[in-house]
Amino acid sequence: MATPAATDKTIRIARFFSYPKQVLYLVASFIALVSLCHFISVIYRYATRKTTYSGQRTSASISRLPLAVIDSIKALTMRWTIHIGSSYTFNFAELFVVIGYMGVLFSWTFVNTTTLEGQLVEPHYYANRAGTIAASQLPIMTALGMKNNLISALTGIGFDKLNFLHRMAARTFVVLAWIHGGGRLTVGLLDDETINHHWVQCGFLAASTLTVLCILTVRPLRERNYELFIVIHHVLALLFSLAILIHLTGRTLTYYGAWPSLVVWGVDRLLSAGKLVIFNFGYFNPWSTSSSDLDARVEVLSHHFLKVTLRRSKLFYWRPGQSAYLAFPTVSALPSESHPFTMSTIYNSSGDSNQLTFFLRVRKGFTARLLKAASKDQTYKVFVNGPYSSPPILLGYQSIMLFAGGSGVAFTLPLFLSVISRAKRGESTCSRLTFVWAIRDADQIKWIEDVLLSAIDGLPNSISVAIKLYVTAVLGDSEAFAEDDPSREDLEDEKAPSTPSSQYGSKLLESPITSLDQGRPDVNALIQSEINADTGPISINACGTRSLAEAVRQAIRVPRPLDVMRGGPTVSLHIEPFGV
Repeated sequence: MATPAATDKTIRIARFFSYPKQVLYLVASFIALVSLCHFISVIYRYATRKTTYSGQRTSASISRLPLAVIDSIKALTMRWTIHIGSSYTFNFAELFVVIGYMGVLFSWTFVNTTTLEGQLVEPHYYANRAGTIAASQLPIMTALGMKNNLISALTGIGFDKLNFLHRMAARTFVVLAWIHGGGRLTVGLLDDETINHHWVQCGFLAASTLTVLCILTVRPLRERNYELFIVIHHVLALLFSLAILIHLTGRTLTYYGAWPSLVVWGVDRLLSAGKLVIFNFGYFNPWSTSSSDLDARVEVLSHHFLKVTLRRSKLFYWRPGQSAYLAFPTVSALPSESHPFTMSTIYNSSGDSNQLTFFLRVRKGFTARLLKAASKDQTYKVFVNGPYSSPPILLGYQSIMLFAGGSGVAFTLPLFLSVISRAKRGESTCSRLTFVWAIRDADQIKWIEDVLLSAIDGLPNSISVAIKLYVTAVLGDSEAFAEDDPSREDLEDEKAPSTPSSQYGSKLLESPITSLDQGRPDVNALIQSEINADTGPISINACGTRSLAEAVRQAIRVPRPLDVMRGGPTVSLHIEPFGV
């Protein structure tokens, strides 16, 4: 008859192998569910892209109940936020994912850890299990941190937003790793697992390396010197990968934990290298005589903003609102240094090449060096890698509203141009387009004046366009919607605008669809007015400061199920992370 100890061991071993797989299947199932919802949403957008909306609100219709439920869920989960200090803001959906993910991993680690003799939370049960569960999450943790990853393609969530989950997964991994190590020390190491064995030492090295890395990813430390952080991150990540690979060598975990994560990392590096060569081939081609055509022009718009203009072939295709990484070898501190910026132009399939325009907010580091190096008569070699991020698909909406603060216009401008371009081709059902831009000074209108004038020239009768400009610069107002980096240093030389719109002499301001006001835009009034006027779906998109994003969320965070059932509009919201 088997002893209780032997039976315990048999149970432990069975759960040691089954529980990590259960966790992996559960996480994969959640990703599949989100992906399915994304695909259904995309299909619905394309299926309704030719639908026209006109009419009045009527009595509540049960057929619109699904739309009312979905709209209410979005309002409650994605527009109510929790602020942690001045650095972190989570909506309820993000909080649910983080708590759910951590809850699953820790529950499967400590569930059923009672021996047959009744000893609770016995280390023999959870010690190795914590390590195997952590190892099973390696590919997912790695994929969430890559620019080119399958999760982003399936779920439609941009790499920049998934990076937040990458950090959460890494921190959870660290806790599980130390639970694993502490548990093994508690029960005692086996003969071939002495503290001097390289297998054990690599395990502690991996846990220690990732712990240091997680500490450095805390936002205040990360943003203190981001370029240095990136270098340290790559070095420590490589050290961690090698250490964990050695620690897992000879175990089944190597085949569904360590090696898949390295494959994910390798595919990302390979795709990035391929894009770099293809989209900048003129620089790599030794027989090229026109590599200078790829160079960028840098225009100083003010002490706070730069405009970068360059051209690439039609092979470089992007969607409105996507970003690209730029590397200036003669300006960058390191050869591998590159930074993401949103492309403010739209793809042109009719020409031989496409013009890419970027508006850069001058901060410390790279942009400060570029500002110092910028010369009116000089061009700069620049390598482009992209496109990245997942902007909204603006199809099938009756009304589209775009809110920008300062350099956030880099994201909303291409969306504006794309909607008007489709309307001129008769491919859009959008009947109302509102473009709101909060700026520091009226002179900033010149940045995009020619582009806007060209876009609104020859507008079809099918679309009503309103361009609303707000000058917000007031000395001491550190929460102005137009401020990119609200600090006393930035505000010292700011002056309230003194030039009335009637004396500005702008052709754009002479247009009847353009207005210029002083002060912050009343975001709530603008949005509520649009909701009351429409019956078709509304898309609201914003890129700006935290205060602007929060104002937009507050305007639409209260569910309206009865209004939707009566024929009122559903509302979609996209907040683009500032600085991308």
